[in-house]
Amino acid sequence: MKVAPGPESEKHNASASARRRLVSSGTAMVLGLGLVFGVGWFLYRPYIPPGWLRDFGADIALRAAADPDPPPPTDTRQVTPRGLADSPYICVAKVVHEPWDRLVVVAAGQEVRAHPILSGARWPSAGLENLAAQMARDDRYQLLVLLKDNAVLDAQLFYTFWGILEGIARPEGYTREEAIFTAASKGGIYVVTQAADVPADACR
Repeated sequence: MKVAPGPESEKHNASASARRRLVSSGTAMVLGLGLVFGVGWFLYRPYIPPGWLRDFGADIALRAAADPDPPPPTDTRQVTPRGLADSPYICVAKVVHEPWDRLVVVAAGQEVRAHPILSGARWPSAGLENLAAQMARDDRYQLLVLLKDNAVLDAQLFYTFWGILEGIARPEGYTREEAIFTAASKGGIYVVTQAADVPADACR
């Protein structure tokens, strides 16, 4: 004969069922949040600058000579503490650790496809055309290209409000030994120039 469950048994079953629903709901929420963050990271990842580009920009900010009459800051990068750098020289070979042998800088408004080195370099598929189109659409874009044996290791856009690179944009680019720059803050913007009279031990 089948015995009907008593009140205590029904209460226990209801409690267990509630716990299962709670666990199931919590697991679904965690999985859902994980999926959202995963998709967000996948979509946002192409817009995150690589480490070498962030390091280069940070070194400019660290070593730039202070503006004697600075305007009120409009960006946190314009209020970097001064006096922390051990040298005014931006030694790209020390900052950018990729195995490059030539750095090419393209200033805003210049035509990438007409550059004497970049036009003959080996690019990833459609890389040159895509960057040329982006620079044509936005006059704030400058370009930094790392080359190794005439092949493009990496090419990244660099906004003018991060620093003006016009003073270091030259057709032949720079070898590792030549890529030594200085910077100064002018009107709230970093202006980068090629270093002159560099001491022999400046980048050791």
